[in-house]
This record gives sequence, structure tokens and C-alpha cells, in this order.
Amino acid sequence: MSIIRNALATGLLLSSVAHAADVIVKMPNLNQKSLSLAGFTVKEALVPSLGIYLISDSNKSVTASLAAAEKLGAEGVMENSKMQLRSRATPNDASWSQQWGPQKIGAAAAWDIGTGGNNTDGDDIVVAVVDNGTDINHEDLKANIWVNAGEIAGDGKDNDGNGYIDDVNGWNGYNSNGTIPAGMHGTHVSGIVGAEGNNGKHVAGVNWDVKIMPVAASSGDTAVVLRGYNYVLEQKKAWLASGGKKGANVVSTNSSFGVDGAKCSEAQYKVWNDVYEAMGQVGILSAAATANQAWDIDATGDLPTSCESNYIISVTNTTKEDKIYRQAGWGKTHVDLGAPGTDVFSTVPGNQARNLTGTSMATPHVAGAVAFLHSVASPAFTALSKSQPAKAAAELKKIMLSTVEPLADLKGKTVSGGRLNLQKAAEQISRY
Repeated sequence: MSIIRNALATGLLLSSVAHAADVIVKMPNLNQKSLSLAGFTVKEALVPSLGIYLISDSNKSVTASLAAAEKLGAEGVMENSKMQLRSRATPNDASWSQQWGPQKIGAAAAWDIGTGGNNTDGDDIVVAVVDNGTDINHEDLKANIWVNAGEIAGDGKDNDGNGYIDDVNGWNGYNSNGTIPAGMHGTHVSGIVGAEGNNGKHVAGVNWDVKIMPVAASSGDTAVVLRGYNYVLEQKKAWLASGGKKGANVVSTNSSFGVDGAKCSEAQYKVWNDVYEAMGQVGILSAAATANQAWDIDATGDLPTSCESNYIISVTNTTKEDKIYRQAGWGKTHVDLGAPGTDVFSTVPGNQARNLTGTSMATPHVAGAVAFLHSVASPAFTALSKSQPAKAAAELKKIMLSTVEPLADLKGKTVSGGRLNLQKAAEQISRY
């Protein structure tokens, strides 16, 4: 069991192929004379302390060897199957071949380290998709939608006492209720973050296994936005305060919306920066899409990517040709890195999938990467994320920006000068 588990942890799936005449036996009181009389030779003492040996008889088939070994009184007998190793880096999702984005960020190699899921303490890892809603019943998303175990659906009560009624899967900041709309944009974003991988359907997210918390709150109305962010903030605060018994272990938000030309330094927008800081203090990094305009954001401004919080990771849109998309912003000071955002194939409502383009599509690669990195991080990093969540968030951002794939088109136009590289970041955080 441990051999298979360890192999899977490094990204390998195993299939057995018979190896003629070799069998493995458990015989703590090994009698080599009896084995010899039965035609066997001891090829190797595999685990001597447990009496496990590899034996062989070239004149017998595997089936005959197994039967003969059983007659000798072995406690356990099995054929010595050889394992053909095949990487699980290539999922069987129907449209994987159309997903150039994950391939560009080194996801296939990163998935040989892990494919998302829990951290080293076994905790769920949650991404809050702050958007126009998510189709929570989409067949490629449903298994990965976050569920508030403390809430009873549709009873009109705040069962878990968190101040929100019927927030079974997330929150609707437009209507202040738990009914999540099935937004086209938010569903597409959610699929990039965490469409269920290797299930034979549609696409594979950056995480094959993650918890997506849909928060319907993308808006130019600051009150709506803050209502949505506050829900996320309170869930993470509750999780930390309760030792994981309440709330949700949100590690990143995805904000694929904003206000073109707005400057976070302006009085009317400073509260946006305040809430990003507050989320960062509890260990939440906020992946934010920059403008879908060919602008220097440092000069023109953009909300939220002109905010100064160190807990924002601002993202621009790169193409298959490793260029900044012709209608995407940049900024040496305010735009951190690039990620694939052009003709990105992902989930849309009604159990469908399609291509969309924009910084909106680039950003969930990064939000999903934050969650993925938590899932493959070392036990030391997991411990840090609980004891000093703000420091852990800052360290994770630092790792992401220091391991980018340098691109000529991003040099001098972004903080890092490169595109997200999931493999390199995963390798580094796993050794943290």
C-alpha cells in the first residue's frame, strides 16, 4: 500500500505486467531446502526482517509457481508484477488538447508533484471566485464546489451562526442571500481554477481537486464588492479562530473585474486596498485582472491592480506566442506577471465549455496556482500558513514571482518580467 501511495504522490499511475516465473513469498521461517526441492531458487531477500523473498523457478509458469509456493506453507504469495509507469500529467478530460494555457505554465510537470486537493494537514483548500456567479451544478465543477457543512439548505436559518442565512455554497452579494446565479463569466473562471481533472469531461482546472467558493459580487458598485469580500474574509477568520472547525480555508480570491482608469490612491477607492490588506492578514492572496486595454497601468491607473497591497497578485494576458495580448494592460510597478488569457477553453453554464479571451481568463490561472501551491507545500509552510498567515501569503507570492518563465515581451512591463510557471513554483514551495 505504501509503495502505491508514494508513487501516486509523485504523479505516477501504476499498471501491472506479469513477469514470468518470479513470485514474492512471505515465509518468516524460510526453508531453503524445501524451496530447492520444489524447484525454486531464492533470488533476493526483499525484506528479511519480515521474511519476504523473491523466488523463481524458470521451469514453471507464474501460475504453477504460485500454487507450488502455497503448498510450501508461505503466509503470503503474489506474482512479481512489473509496474509500467505512466505520468498522470496528461488528464483524460475530453477537451484537454484544446487547453494550451495549462501546458504553457508547466501544469503537466507540476501535476507529477500533485494535482491539488488538501494541504499536508489534510485541510480543504478553498478559492473564492468573486465574479457574477458560477453554475454550481455544472458536471465538471459540481464535485469541487465548496459546501458549508454547518448550513442546512433552504431552511431560512443561520444554522452555523456565521451571520449568513443559507450560505450553503457561497454568497450572493447582489441580493444578500445564498442563491448563487449561474454566470457565464464566473463559470468560465471557475473552470480554469478547478474544473475536476481526469474525469473524462470537458476540461481540467489548474487544480483537479479544490474547493471553489462562488461569491457573486463583481460590480462597479463598491458596496456590492465589499459585501462579497467581507463574506470571504469572515469565513477565513472563522476558520483560523476555530482551528478549522468553522468557516473555510480560503487561500486566494479571484477578481476578474475592475474599474478602468481608476486609481486606488483616490479617496473613493482606498477602501478596496484596505480590504485586500485585511484578507492578506489572514493569509488570502487576491489574484486580480488588470485592464483589457493596451495601457500602462502605472500611468493610467486601474482598479484593483493599481492598489498598493502586497497581497494582490495582478495579472495580464499572454498569448500562445508568449506576447502580451494586444488589448491587455501592463505596468512595471503594478502588474506582477502574465498568464495565458487568449482563447482559453473552459466551462460555461449548461454543462458546456467554450473559448473566451481576456485578463479575466489569465487571472484564474494565478488564483488556481495559489491553491495548488498550498496543496504541494511542505509541512513547514502549512504550519506557517496557520501560525503566521500573513507571512505565509507574502512568501507564497514571492515564490510565484521569483519562479516565472521570463518572456521578452514582459520584461520591463511587469514586476517579474515573466509568465506564471507552476512547475518551478511547486518545486520550490515543496522544499520550503
